[in-house]
Amino acid sequence: MAEQPVLSVDQVPSYRPDVRVRNVRGRFLVAVLAKDPFELSESASFIWKQIDGRNSIADIGRLLAAEYEIDAETATADTKEILEYLATTGSVVF
Repeated sequence: MAEQPVLSVDQVPSYRPDVRVRNVRGRFLVAVLAKDPFELSESASFIWKQIDGRNSIADIGRLLAAEYEIDAETATADTKEILEYLATTGSVVF
């Protein structure tokens, strides 16, 4: 895995074109190239689904806050942390 980047909340994530996502029996699985797939939690799956090449980390954080009825600051920090992890897997780029 790559070193975990430090992201700004203004950055906009997008998917790598070779990433594969599957919902298998309620489990949200992500696979990058020939690497083993990994599972995302419910909230990480929500964040993944908000990646559209336009939403910034802050935008996704606000959407997460509204979805789970938590404060926007915590949701944005959590979103940033999850996206930093996903960047290390190579599944998202900035």
